[in-house]
Amino acid sequence: MSRFFVLLVGLLAFALTGCNFTEEITFQPDGSGEFIMNYDLSEVMKTLEKMGGDKEGNENDKKEKIDSIVYFKDILAEKSDSISKLSQIEQDKLQSLETIVMRIKMDEATGSFDFGFGSTFKNLDELPDVLEKIEQAKEFNSKDDAQFSKMEQSAVAKSAKNLLEYVDFSYDGKTFSRALSENYKPSSEDIEALNTEISQMGESKDTFEGMTYTLIYHFPKTIKSVSNTKAEISNDKKTVTLKMNFLEMIKSPENATLNVILND
Repeated sequence: MSRFFVLLVGLLAFALTGCNFTEEITFQPDGSGEFIMNYDLSEVMKTLEKMGGDKEGNENDKKEKIDSIVYFKDILAEKSDSISKLSQIEQDKLQSLETIVMRIKMDEATGSFDFGFGSTFKNLDELPDVLEKIEQAKEFNSKDDAQFSKMEQSAVAKSAKNLLEYVDFSYDGKTFSRALSENYKPSSEDIEALNTEISQMGESKDTFEGMTYTLIYHFPKTIKSVSNTKAEISNDKKTVTLKMNFLEMIKSPENATLNVILND
């Protein structure tokens, strides 16, 4: 088995304690767009290399370089026989995931490893459905992974999964908004559970505390202003970027809210 696939086996088990998240939305002039949730797993790859006992490596080993897009519809086609044995409701549920794509970029020579899930949408009203489908796709792709199932029950995993649960997006072609839902209520119990889990991480503690969450939004028009003072506007004035500490974002999600006003 290639080292690339060995990395993927460990991917979901380690991702939530050693990666940086990027939430990226690209808008088209007609209001349609694409949402991608990307995971920078470079630290994960380094950890797995050490666990594999190949710290020094062999100069004659060929360093793998991957840059590919995996279409979920192809995965469904590959597993069509097993899917056909499911109930019609379950089959329809899986078929609805056809628009999901997985993007993988890995370069062993540089130690970089990016893995992302995404999908297109006709308008921003479809985004909640897109986010739900992405979660379903991740679960389907790793449903037989015992380590992933265990990790899903951790406070860290639950915090990561809930990052977008109480976020409302709006876009009318002139103004974009990322705001907290009216029904959002901070949970001191969840934060306490998270802090307890972090304190028990041992060597992984420093890695987790250094994790980041970055927002990147691309627009078809130039940006007039952005409300969040920590956000940065690109040189071409069509992209907004906001980078935060992952833990601080979980504890204070209001710091990740913003309003973007575009020029006519």
